[in-house]
Amino acid sequence: PPPPPPPPRTPPPPPSTSRETNGNNNRYNSKKRMLLFTMDSIVQYGTSASKGGPAGEIIIRKALTSTLQDLNPSLTIDVAKSDEEMLKYGASGSYDAYVFDPWTWAGPGWKLRSYVDDPDKLYILDFFGSEKSYTSEGKGGGIKGFDTENHVLTAYPRSERQRGGDGVGRFLGFYKEDVGTTDAKEGEAVVVIWGKDPKYYTTQVLKLLKRLADLDGVVLHSTLPAPGNKVLPQGVKTHGHLNPEEWQELLRGATHMLGLGDPLLGPSGIDAIAQGCVLINPKYRKPKRGWMSQHGFVEEFVEDHYHCTVNLEDWDEVEGCLRRKRVSRGLIPQEFTKDAYSKRVEDIFRSLL
Repeated sequence: PPPPPPPPRTPPPPPSTSRETNGNNNRYNSKKRMLLFTMDSIVQYGTSASKGGPAGEIIIRKALTSTLQDLNPSLTIDVAKSDEEMLKYGASGSYDAYVFDPWTWAGPGWKLRSYVDDPDKLYILDFFGSEKSYTSEGKGGGIKGFDTENHVLTAYPRSERQRGGDGVGRFLGFYKEDVGTTDAKEGEAVVVIWGKDPKYYTTQVLKLLKRLADLDGVVLHSTLPAPGNKVLPQGVKTHGHLNPEEWQELLRGATHMLGLGDPLLGPSGIDAIAQGCVLINPKYRKPKRGWMSQHGFVEEFVEDHYHCTVNLEDWDEVEGCLRRKRVSRGLIPQEFTKDAYSKRVEDIFRSLL
């Protein structure tokens, strides 16, 4: 006789609307939405950065959005590129999180934008953690009920001075991809000048660069774009604006990066030590936003052989730093590894995951 028919198949369970796990063991909730509007998300800012303008805030924003998307592939992130687009998104309904910066969180009269229905949903990307506009000391009385300790997100951990009470916020940061082993370079010192804005090249700085360019065994490279690079001393190799890949390639062949005092805490300092360069880090006579040198994070948190903090007006200190040999492998500080960064994002933005 023929075998009996197989039993009927059990129907699959209905899809869950709670947290689930995708193939990469990431949790996600398909109903979550986030609105982001910062100065660097505006089209004109991005265009300026692509031509050599400031780009640190863009690095922080893109690290955040890409990591949130990795953690929750179903998260909707609306990035407004203009005031008009921001208002349109705001009127489209409630979001689970609103991400602004010190210049975009407020509407007329320095009041929180009317469509933000709960200050607990608000996060402010404040690079230095020193803005007061949204605290009770700010214009318009700040933001009532806003948690400045946990929802103001900074690019770096607090400096020792800030931990003493100067500054607010929680460390978010960004992440740096591992660039692998770099070859130790013997012989000449190959120095990349950190600064692509003509205003950083003061008379004192130009005198220093001329003295360095005249040294045997020292080669200087600059990314200062034309026509500003005409002020550079003879012998400085000029590259103009470089894209990220070209910038990393320049650092890969360098032994040192020379800071000029500004920009404060730029991600380029992390780029340099990640490529095994020694960072020549200018010190300040008085604190700037709570920091006593151009890259106070490197000075306070990174092993000494990757940097030296100097007075640029003291030739012996600068020359002594040039004698430092480049290490054979770069260093990504633990705080800026992708795993550590993802953990911080997960802790801070649990409501979106």
